[in-house]
Amino acid sequence: MNCTNVRELALQTVKAMLSMGILEHTAWSYYTDTLIPVIKVHCERGKECFDRDVVTGCAHELEARFDNGEITLNTYQKYLLGLQRITEVYDTGKLVWSAPRKTSRFLLNDYYEEILTQAIAQEDVSPKAKSDMTWVGKKYFSWLIQEGYPELSRVGAEEVQRFMIFCSEHMASTSVYDVKLYMKKLYRYLAEKGYSASTYRELLSFPVSRESRMFPALSQEEIALILEMVNRRTPKGKRDYAILLLGVVTGLRAGDISKLRLSDIDWRNGEIKIVQSKTRKSLALPLTKDVGEAIQDYILHGRQQTLTDTLFLRIHAPFQGFSNGVAIEDMYDSYRRKAGLPRDANDGKGFHALRRSLGKNLVTSGAPITMVAQVLGDSNIDSTKKYISLDSEHLKECALDFTGIELETGCFL
Repeated sequence: MNCTNVRELALQTVKAMLSMGILEHTAWSYYTDTLIPVIKVHCERGKECFDRDVVTGCAHELEARFDNGEITLNTYQKYLLGLQRITEVYDTGKLVWSAPRKTSRFLLNDYYEEILTQAIAQEDVSPKAKSDMTWVGKKYFSWLIQEGYPELSRVGAEEVQRFMIFCSEHMASTSVYDVKLYMKKLYRYLAEKGYSASTYRELLSFPVSRESRMFPALSQEEIALILEMVNRRTPKGKRDYAILLLGVVTGLRAGDISKLRLSDIDWRNGEIKIVQSKTRKSLALPLTKDVGEAIQDYILHGRQQTLTDTLFLRIHAPFQGFSNGVAIEDMYDSYRRKAGLPRDANDGKGFHALRRSLGKNLVTSGAPITMVAQVLGDSNIDSTKKYISLDSEHLKECALDFTGIELETGCFL
């Protein structure tokens, strides 16, 4: 394997940042704060060449120090970001995105990285499913490394069982269900390629009870308050208002909005045409006047002039689209806080609540459930039926009174 000097790789990372439009001061501050520590740990271990195993070990040490309370979350994220960025330049020769990738907490050695990459590549599933499988694979392989298994030759049923017990001890039942699902897919690949003697299908077929919750929708008053917080005179405000209005009027998911392209807007026919990330099904939505005007205002007076076809761009360099819907979720949450609307963990009042509000409003207006499913792009009508439970007014009409079944005087139950 060719040697890539870790010091030169760190400088190459800075150059990659500068080529993306990052300010020189910011890039070199990044070098001082996050890349020099990466160089230092290589030197302490007598390594001049970049070594992924050193980086993986460093990531596990950082995680342990954070879990033990030795370092703050900010410090942990800062140094982990340095490991992620220099590894990205080592793997690809460039930086594609400037924001930290939240799925990269579990850094792997070359052996597991290659196996997981190949396993994911052969799965013909949605991007969301691939992302979930990547997370499970990284979590599992990272756990194996910490348990003393740098490769799979000594891994068997006992290790698979211990990992699932480990997950069940700190995860919600829904998350355990997902881990079990993607572990099945992963071991099907491992058995097929000879990395494992078994698929462990029976071992991974234990029942998991999944909680089913219907989160609340936002009221029209709450939505209006959030929209009022947007300063539509600034480029950022023009962008954010168009994004929020898309969520309110069309019910599009944050991930689909983040991937919208200029070519997805059919101005002549007044439609928005996309392929949904979750279902991979085509969806055509009407481009209403208010949404069209908001998008037009952003394109003409707020959007940076770039070669990319992505509709919504970062405000600061590099002027690229969002990598996923997380940035949109965070943007929405900032306006929700400005509006003074409270939120608790896992209360369902994030950006997706806009989609539930649209579903509720359509059901309340008397729209057939099949039409609601079509508008929202739900591939499974059972998902759409949940919005009926939000229609409290019509549910009241279904309730029976006590006419004809009154209790007689003096009779007790």
